[in-house]
Amino acid sequence: MAHAGGTGPRPARVLVVGDVHGEFGRLAAWSAAVRRHHGPLGAVLAVGDAEANRDEADAAGVHNPKARGGGEFPLVADGRLELGAPLYFIGGNHDPWPSLDAAGPGRWSDAARFLGRAGVADVAGFRVAFLSGIHAARVTDVPGAPRKTAKDRTYYTAEEVERVAREAHRAGPVDMLLTHDRPSGIAGPGRGHVGRPELRTLCERVRPRWHFCGHMHHRRRATVGPTEVVCLGHIRNGPAALALVERGPDGRPVLVGNVTGTDG
Repeated sequence: MAHAGGTGPRPARVLVVGDVHGEFGRLAAWSAAVRRHHGPLGAVLAVGDAEANRDEADAAGVHNPKARGGGEFPLVADGRLELGAPLYFIGGNHDPWPSLDAAGPGRWSDAARFLGRAGVADVAGFRVAFLSGIHAARVTDVPGAPRKTAKDRTYYTAEEVERVAREAHRAGPVDMLLTHDRPSGIAGPGRGHVGRPELRTLCERVRPRWHFCGHMHHRRRATVGPTEVVCLGHIRNGPAALALVERGPDGRPVLVGNVTGTDG
């Protein structure tokens, strides 16, 4: 199990954010509002499609041309934009996968850490299981399938799904599971067959207290067995893109309401 804690003592309080898509100025503003209302954060966790492109070389590896430039992560990377806590992120389908794979889990910039493709890490006092990417039959459902293209790199494999379950079993109780896509069976009225059955199975096997996801850009809350699932919106959705988790008096991670002091 990886250990991803910061360099000094931090509160057992983290902000989980949905798809940022390079709009780190918005994230910084909302993080500041959260901290004014609730106090310091130990970390900011992003559930994929953060578009943390440090430079043009990173951006060139993003398979979707629309996500290759104009993002504000360089301001975070060089310290001109403060998020108020270290950023820990997983990858989605609009992230710089060639650079992420080359770097591997760990330091991405002074202010950010890439959690990796699949596994379990300790972050700011919470045990976090994570799976990067989305599903594609030609990669996910084919054992040993190569990921040759930039687009193929955006997909997770069945082996990675299994790795999360295996590491979570070894690590013990998991506070949070982060995935980019959402589990099946929770889409809500009018949303059709949204979500992935293998992610629902993963959630059932890991049995985290919370499962956070993004990808679809609208907020949704549901349950899978003992797990509360919270699908987060796009950062442009404001508080709908945010979830604040604290370690409660009984030691369990709890979701804090009225995240920014402005969302009722």
